[in-house]
Amino acid sequence: LNPGQQVIKIVNEELITTLGEPERLNLSGVKPRTLMLVGLQGSGKTTHAGKLARILRSQGERVMLVACDPYRPAAVRQLETLGERLNIPVYFEANISPPKVAWNALEKARNGGFTVVILDTAGRSQLDQALMDELGAIQDKVKPAEILLVVDSMIGQESVNIARGFREVIPI
Repeated sequence: LNPGQQVIKIVNEELITTLGEPERLNLSGVKPRTLMLVGLQGSGKTTHAGKLARILRSQGERVMLVACDPYRPAAVRQLETLGERLNIPVYFEANISPPKVAWNALEKARNGGFTVVILDTAGRSQLDQALMDELGAIQDKVKPAEILLVVDSMIGQESVNIARGFREVIPI
């Protein structure tokens, strides 16, 4: 290894020591399994949803993306664009609550033979109680196999407080 690669190797080893070994997603249980992405606005949830969908499809899963963010005008369009590029269907219904959208998408996925549903939830600008309650309602309605907190790496140590705020409401 050259010196630059050695530094990357050391940082990687320290991250694994601090955070633990990486684990695979929990995709056990009745199909379709649901993955719920949560996080602050601009943290990359929608982009991450597309990346997860692509990876899971390459592993043989039939994936559906679900737009559970009726608040950001471009959120649905961004997810639809990603879905079109990846040839992965995107589910959205206007003028109904995100928990109901998630439930309806899960029903459609069951009937359509999908194996994984990825919920792209609305980002929070801070730990807003009404929006946090909405996450709890989505979780209660669809019982996701995994709830993944997406955090921008530039946020630094504030990520600890953000993770605590989310864990008080849902099991990330």
